[in-house]
Amino acid sequence: MPRCYTVPELLQALQMSARTFRELRAAGQLPFLEELRPRLGRRLRFRADLVDRYLAGAWGQSHYLSTHRRAHG
Repeated sequence: MPRCYTVPELLQALQMSARTFRELRAAGQLPFLEELRPRLGRRLRFRADLVDRYLAGAWGQSHYLSTHRRAHG
């Protein structure tokens, strides 16, 4: 099984609230998230390699996320 992040792990790594996460994901502002299927029960899992690339700055990051991380990081 590939390495993955759960939502609580992502919230901590991205330093954002659950509400902000839901809003950005629904708006398509988190293109580095790829959900792994099948889900484990109701738990969402996301590919860790893509998230790690984003966190390392190797992804074309949106203006909002860059601003958000600077303001709250």
